Amino acid sequence: MIKKLEYIEILKQLDSGGSATIYLGININTGKPVAVKELNEYLFKNNYTKEKFREEANRYLYLEHPNIVELVDLILYPNRGYLIMEYIEGKNLRDYMKSITGWLPAQNVALFIYETLNALEYAHNKGVIHMDIKPSNIMLSNQNQIKLIDFGISQKKDRANDGIKMGTPFYMSPEQIEGKGIDERTDIYSLGITMYELIAGTPPFAGNTTKEELMEIIRTKNIPKVKTLNSYDKVYEDEINEIIKKSTAKIPSNRFRSCQEFKNALKTIIQ
Repeated sequence: MIKKLEYIEILKQLDSGGSATIYLGININTGKPVAVKELNEYLFKNNYTKEKFREEANRYLYLEHPNIVELVDLILYPNRGYLIMEYIEGKNLRDYMKSITGWLPAQNVALFIYETLNALEYAHNKGVIHMDIKPSNIMLSNQNQIKLIDFGISQKKDRANDGIKMGTPFYMSPEQIEGKGIDERTDIYSLGITMYELIAGTPPFAGNTTKEELMEIIRTKNIPKVKTLNSYDKVYEDEINEIIKKSTAKIPSNRFRSCQEFKNALKTIIQ
């Protein structure tokens, strides 16, 4: 584990994945805690991923919204790159869900999705498609505020049809799998899958299928109806399933056309 990074002292590792490791650090000049995202070395040796890392930072620096984790700085070395980000005390929604009951009440989920849509709407208006919306990339702070994180594979809309196939399989839209036709509705699809998981406790099509089988299922099979898990949610069962159905339509033109349209549909559950 790295000990120090210029003006950042590393305290402990928070998380690790296939592409990056996240640390808790402290800015020794200000005394404020920060999150440090280190791209794994084997990826940073690749010119494409190195450029993607730089692009992420450049996009991220201009995204200033209360529901998006703030990027503080970018530190680059020949074979290493680090994003210095606002540190959020709290849990991502997957961990939060597991720590509560394994699923969440629909009204709570609707509020979380609504705030995430505020962040996405802002990013979309800036020409940025997130492309990796999932419960683990949505933080719930200890102040009960939603914070969208990890723009690591985000794309500018003007590069949306260059054949790139990136994302987390369970949450990828059909067009994302095929590497074409990426736009705002791609994030809307992934957020619909996220909504399903938070209410049901598991993503649709979870099981022992291979990655190839999962990709084919996503392309060809409709999302099953969510089975609500408490009597209160039963009141909104039709609305819940209609929202999920609309947001996860196979054909993008059949989905919500915008984050605002998605938000309008959620109001019947939130109120």
